[in-house]
Amino acid sequence: MNLNNNIFSTLDEYTEQIQNRIAASAGALCVIKDNKIIHEWYSGFHHFHKGARKTGAESQFNVYSTRVTYVGLAAAIALYDGYIESLDSLLSEYLVGFDNDILGNTTLRHLVTRTTGLQFKGKSVVKGFVSGTAFEGKKPEILAAIVKNATGKTVSEIINERVFKPMNFTRTEWRTEGKETLVCDINDPHSFPTLRLESNEGSDRNLYVSARELAHWGNLHLNKGMYEGKQLLPEKVFDIVTSVQTPDSLPVHLPRLGFFWWIQNSMVESCEIGPSLPEQTFQILGASGCSCTVIPKHNAVVVRMTNSLWTFGGKNNFDYLSDIQEFGNLAEDALRKWS
Repeated sequence: MNLNNNIFSTLDEYTEQIQNRIAASAGALCVIKDNKIIHEWYSGFHHFHKGARKTGAESQFNVYSTRVTYVGLAAAIALYDGYIESLDSLLSEYLVGFDNDILGNTTLRHLVTRTTGLQFKGKSVVKGFVSGTAFEGKKPEILAAIVKNATGKTVSEIINERVFKPMNFTRTEWRTEGKETLVCDINDPHSFPTLRLESNEGSDRNLYVSARELAHWGNLHLNKGMYEGKQLLPEKVFDIVTSVQTPDSLPVHLPRLGFFWWIQNSMVESCEIGPSLPEQTFQILGASGCSCTVIPKHNAVVVRMTNSLWTFGGKNNFDYLSDIQEFGNLAEDALRKWS
């Protein structure tokens, strides 16, 4: 579907350019505005070898770190339902087998905003910095463990029951086995394509999603739980997920997050959100190049999918930060023209 080639052609062309630059075999775009898909674009194949399936609406990309927003929403549901007392509850109240002295005063708020200062390896944990004073990597597996300990349910059980089934999602899955609609990872131009197949509990890097369903996921957040005239989840759940929860102790130039979602803030340096995007925009990005950008000002969601890991860890000299910022700026420009 492409309702206006002229307006979104720059977004298509840029995505194709990046797809070639990072040796991705597949690319996709989906734009929702005012609860309707107004633009879709698909490119390439599920891998580079003979017999590869052509990329299309049914293609499911591994979204990598984009998955953390699903873990975050499960935690927010557990919080709203009363299984977790407070966003400022101590991690030690819900984690078993770790040194509570090291966990110290670290809270759920620190965990969802990537400011714990903790490093986990198995059942060991060490303190790297004072919680709430620096920015760090994501720890969705720790949050998933907290959700399971508090509720008795896995992330996937909660999200399947409360979101996927009511929204009739059929192309969003934590895959343990391969199937023809899964898009392979490209690790570099000369390697064999791979699939990441892990646990179906909801915290591993094996969440495969179609461009359309990732866009609808973002749109559910934009509409604060409303879907086709029904309130699937309480509005308050999304109020906390998509608003800044970062502790005030974090230096002002470091990223501001909700429940793992990056939130636009003009004072933040090195933000993954393009500077042209308006305040209140929130976004998540995965290692494979998959991203979901939610822009309340335009009542819109913009999703991009690619399938290359040839950028991970500084490979290929690719500047992922400049890339995702430029993509966001182009999306803002296209939506402004559409409006």
